[in-house]
Amino acid sequence: MHRFNVVPAGRRSGKTELAKRKLVRRALSARTIWKPAFFAAAPTRDQAKRIYWDDLKMLVGKDMMARDPSETELSIETLTGAEIWVVGLDKPERIEGKPWDGGVLDEFANMKPNAWAANVRPALSDRKGWCDLIGVPEGRNHYYDEWLKASAMMAELGNRSEWGAFTWKSADILDAEEIAAAKRDLDELTYAQEYEASFVNFEGRCY
Repeated sequence: MHRFNVVPAGRRSGKTELAKRKLVRRALSARTIWKPAFFAAAPTRDQAKRIYWDDLKMLVGKDMMARDPSETELSIETLTGAEIWVVGLDKPERIEGKPWDGGVLDEFANMKPNAWAANVRPALSDRKGWCDLIGVPEGRNHYYDEWLKASAMMAELGNRSEWGAFTWKSADILDAEEIAAAKRDLDELTYAQEYEASFVNFEGRCY
């Protein structure tokens, strides 16, 4: 129900798999006079390709592609006319110059702090595009700031808020034995960050 969603969730809990399916659903259902465009972005191009490229091709399927996917540009054009692009934001300006209908910023905590405000958000304006900011927290950085903003707006306005805030733990998805093993292997704060998606503060700790 929200245009922008901030979704810190536990490690291996399915947030990226949900993002892939959302992108494909939106692309295959798009019906507009322009050519809709959607992006799957990660901190680097290699990372974005590794996370998204093969799965997006499989999920769209040959029968719904207008032509062979571009292996150089990492783009897929569907029979609906919509495009899905896989993008690395190590150079955030790569997202500029093209109007976007929506997209996903994966591992948002590891992206450059100003990439959202200076590069991505303006590129969504002319088509009033949507965006999901997903990933595992990395301390209290720019991801934490967006989480606080989204949480406050959602608490105040509910479903009328342009921003949504959602989270879930790895334990909601992974089996109990694996969760117990992770608790044994990791210190308390690292476990809280990686498996419970908590914005913990590591400053001042000695290892």
